[in-house]
Amino acid sequence: MTNTNTDKIVIKGIPAKFDPNELERRQQQHKFAYQQTQQCCEMVRGAIPQLFLQAVSDKIAAGYSFSKYPINMESLNYFAHLVKPPAMQEVDIATINNDVRDAYKAELEADHAKYQNLLLEQLLQVEEQKQVKAAASAKEKLMARLQKEVADCYAPLVFPDA
Repeated sequence: MTNTNTDKIVIKGIPAKFDPNELERRQQQHKFAYQQTQQCCEMVRGAIPQLFLQAVSDKIAAGYSFSKYPINMESLNYFAHLVKPPAMQEVDIATINNDVRDAYKAELEADHAKYQNLLLEQLLQVEEQKQVKAAASAKEKLMARLQKEVADCYAPLVFPDA
């Protein structure tokens, strides 16, 4: 029996470990993206100017502010993006931080699982190679013993010279 799998599993490197600086970097990156996009805004709409302006006025009174995005004043399609108040943004950022933390944790767990599976496969491969070697060695010993028994059963062939 021969082992056709000649590719030896070799583990290179180590699984990533938790790095608080990496978590902080990722959270800051997502916070920056939140603050620089429409994620930190809420869209206010109105079909007629009075409804739109009343909705904007109510939001401004609630602590919202105008965003960098243009206000649309097309007939029957009035809308504007208003920046959420700081308290609402803090809630959003806390949620984002938790999501980023969970994603980082899942990434680290997946990396650890990958290395554990590689080690398991490597150990299994080594064990299988040992078993193949042991089986080959046992077969060689058996063949040697049986050849000796066969040789002991028969006398050597005597063939006269011419």
